Amino acid sequence: MSDRKETERSDRKKPPFPTTPFGLLLVEGGDERGLCEAVAGPAVWEGLVCWYGSGGTDLPFLARLAAKATNFANARSVGVVLDMEGDQKEAYRIAQETLAVFGANTPPVHGVVAGQPLALGVFIAPDGKSLGSIEHLCRLAVRDLKRAACVDALVDCAQPQHSTAALGAKGWLNAYLAMCSDPRFRFYQAFTAESGGIDPAHPAFDPLRNFLQRL
Repeated sequence: MSDRKETERSDRKKPPFPTTPFGLLLVEGGDERGLCEAVAGPAVWEGLVCWYGSGGTDLPFLARLAAKATNFANARSVGVVLDMEGDQKEAYRIAQETLAVFGANTPPVHGVVAGQPLALGVFIAPDGKSLGSIEHLCRLAVRDLKRAACVDALVDCAQPQHSTAALGAKGWLNAYLAMCSDPRFRFYQAFTAESGGIDPAHPAFDPLRNFLQRL
């Protein structure tokens, strides 16, 4: 990849901070960014700046870059969204290391945004205690229950050998989206009613929505 293309991709991942108050959202990847934008809604999203990496382990590095960036002093809050995946202890370790960059000195509590003058918080998908990922929430929020039942039948028949619950949820969701109007959909592209994909207003997303609204 050319230096110019790499720079452009990096700029998309790390947009500049405004000169007015904002909430900073750090997420582990582009899929999580797209999901958070859809779930938050335009009014909330307008007040946030989202930086994303290429995996959960990028989050402490992103935090260090953000803390040194121009206009970071205008941040009113910092929120972190990452997947539990298959290791609860590791997920919370990453969250704690990330928030420590901004002055946090106590273990993070899932879903809580608190502190002065800079409010800090973390959302560990799916619910802060269960192994898995953001795809678990997406699976609960699919629009077509008949299609979902067909995917359940496929999984029962195929008996996939996924090593973690997170991979199992990703596989299920990919199968569901492959049978939507456009089989090329990633989950963050499938939030319109016409797509038959995922409903961003579904109650399964309420905890994440509430978290984003508090940033």
